[in-house]
Amino acid sequence: MAYQRKGFQVDDAALGRIWAAHGLGGIQSVDWAGKGINNPALTINESHVVRFDGIINEGISRFHGEKTAYNYLKSAGVPCPDMVVLDDSKTLVPYDYMIMTRVAGTPLLDSWPTLTNEQRQQVAKEAGLLLAMMHTVTLPKFGRLYGTERVFDTWYGYIMDKFVRDGQSSVNDGLIPQALYDRMQHTLGDYQPTFDSVTKPHLVHWDYHFGNLLQQDGKITALLDFEWGLGGDPAHDFNRRSQWEEECPGSMAWVYNGSTGIHALEADHEIRVSLYEMLWYLDCVVDACDADEAAVMRDKLVDRLSWLENN
Repeated sequence: MAYQRKGFQVDDAALGRIWAAHGLGGIQSVDWAGKGINNPALTINESHVVRFDGIINEGISRFHGEKTAYNYLKSAGVPCPDMVVLDDSKTLVPYDYMIMTRVAGTPLLDSWPTLTNEQRQQVAKEAGLLLAMMHTVTLPKFGRLYGTERVFDTWYGYIMDKFVRDGQSSVNDGLIPQALYDRMQHTLGDYQPTFDSVTKPHLVHWDYHFGNLLQQDGKITALLDFEWGLGGDPAHDFNRRSQWEEECPGSMAWVYNGSTGIHALEADHEIRVSLYEMLWYLDCVVDACDADEAAVMRDKLVDRLSWLENN
């Protein structure tokens, strides 16, 4: 049987080769794990999850960053899977892949409608608490956890490197006008002192949303999907807060409540998060499925930019 998603395909024979190569025995059952497209994952034998990198990546695999992040999380007491295998040789299949232990639970995003209000409050507060616990981890450099590129001595250096690369390609591809790029660049320069006030890199998920949290009976069992993890400003992990609220109504206030139980917010928290929201919407424009979605995300980007220009 073949398992296919956009630009990705493996079959039972390939999975069998992987399992045999790593001494994991035979395969009795295979099911999709989650809805990931960039990183499709399969549950094997109800005991393990194999996750494939569906993005063409230059240099070292992003999964090395995820492996590093899980080690940090365990040291901080944050629940996450155990990494069993990371193979970026592409000898058995044409993808980097990692095999992890399967953690019981369902994505909080999917199970939110079935939870009681008390369970929702409990699990959202725990999401904030675990976020704060994760942010207690400090790192040696700003930037990505994998490889030796995109690593910086300053947070502003990382921010501008990513913005210039993403922004220029967006202009070249006709996704945003040059004038919008110039406004964003000017605004990021104006806020350099805000970025430079971040002097110590903390572990940042970068993609912290409720699809990447597993829960069971109103308790979070694992934080997942750290392939984009980096050293940076903890406020960055609030960049998807509007999505939390849209997808899981009521959750944002509870996440903040849980997080601030450990760390008080910085005085300029709203400024910081607005900067990261603006940059996140640029990513969303790039990754949009169609022109309509790109237009919606571009409008959100302009809204955040305008707010920053007036504050």
